Amino acid sequence: MEKVKLTLEVEPELRRRIKMSAVSKDESLREWVYRAVLRELEESETEGLTLPSAGAKPRGSSNPVRPSGGGSPVSEAVIEDRR
Repeated sequence: MEKVKLTLEVEPELRRRIKMSAVSKDESLREWVYRAVLRELEESETEGLTLPSAGAKPRGSSNPVRPSGGGSPVSEAVIEDRR
């Protein structure tokens, strides 16, 4: 199975706490975070939350975000910027 890299930024105190927990379980940070993510996903699935299929793509919102000063929705501004 192909793997992709996931970057996560956390506060120094949270990193310290994660590292302490990982060390206490004789795991690397990577192993600890990977296991924690899997556990959270399993809990979500048992609570009846459904996850999109592996090939699913995000859908746009039917209520586009509008700038506070009026104007075009943000999605239209991004599309225009890419032209």
